[in-house]
Amino acid sequence: MTLQEIQSQILKLPTQDKWELVQTLLNAIQKDTTDFKTPSKKTYPLRGLPITISEDFDDSMPELWEALTE
Repeated sequence: MTLQEIQSQILKLPTQDKWELVQTLLNAIQKDTTDFKTPSKKTYPLRGLPITISEDFDDSMPELWEALTE
């Protein structure tokens, strides 16, 4: 059934049924929107681990520069 067919059928409903449908749709849209905004439970396995930086972190690497020139 197409959206236009559904709309046509809905417009034939009594007013009270239309209001009930509107409320049902609003509740569903609100739930969908809330679910979409809720952040997923992500895990960060590295969080909390100490950070260590090697003593030679910024030492030059002549072999790298030589490889780049080849």
